[in-house]
Amino acid sequence: MINRKYITLIALILLGAFIIYATVVKNGYQKEITINASVPVIHREISSLNKIAKWLLPFAGADSNSNKIKIPGILEFENSSLKIGNIVGYSTRYEITDNKRSKQLLFSVVPDTGHTSKVIINYTATLWQQVFKSDKMISNAEKSLDNLKDYIGDSKKMYGYEVEMTSVTDTAFLFSSRVVPAQEKKAAFKNLYESLIKFAESKELGYNGVRIFYMLPYGKDSLHLFTSIGISNTGNAPLTGPFILKRMPYMGRLLKAYYQGGFGNVISSLDALNQYKADNGMNSMAIPFIKLITEGIEFDDSQIIQANALYPVY
Repeated sequence: MINRKYITLIALILLGAFIIYATVVKNGYQKEITINASVPVIHREISSLNKIAKWLLPFAGADSNSNKIKIPGILEFENSSLKIGNIVGYSTRYEITDNKRSKQLLFSVVPDTGHTSKVIINYTATLWQQVFKSDKMISNAEKSLDNLKDYIGDSKKMYGYEVEMTSVTDTAFLFSSRVVPAQEKKAAFKNLYESLIKFAESKELGYNGVRIFYMLPYGKDSLHLFTSIGISNTGNAPLTGPFILKRMPYMGRLLKAYYQGGFGNVISSLDALNQYKADNGMNSMAIPFIKLITEGIEFDDSQIIQANALYPVY
């Protein structure tokens, strides 16, 4: 008959061995999430420190002034820091430090089905850490997968604007453009609109109050301004000359973002729409434009305006 003390000793030895294994030996683990975005789009968001700071804990949600890249390539917040290690294909290695403890995590993006992709975190941990979620860096990373999914699914967070799809309702415009010195933008902008409105009135084109525009850098110190006003009567609208008729297809698709801010920065809203368009596999059918909500035709760059940024797409 087996001695009970012997059985107890064996049990204690096995328990001790299991405790040592559970608290010392590290194994590989992973966690994944499915996100409705393409592999390249997600990879861009997980391989840039400025973007990582928007969704990865503990950096996400912190005061932006507290997230500082004090040393090039290192993100810091309180007692935590992050450095991007190797980037191979669509896999990015994070080197994270928390209270002088270091951890390496591998974030990978792989295709799923259709437009969705899987984001996978690979890491090493002890069984104890895995079961009881006692490693703060791993726990933060796993929680951050949900943050990443929410961030990519929210255009306001990802692009800075709430982007929506709308339809063309204003279809006829009287158009004019001019290259002007950058320092004369305000006066040229006003002059172009005054000329358009005056011409529309002389030809009884029915100016309806709609004002749209676009601008591009031209050379070193100039701007190319494109301005249009909405009209309701196209019968007398010219097809050639300094003022010409432009049309947009009724109910055509438009990406739309509401803008409120300084007039001098309004074109940045179109940059956001352009990135959204590219990320979602859309093509442009015409140049983007700003549709003014604020009344007037003369604006200082510092003046706060309201406008809609619009991008024709298909």
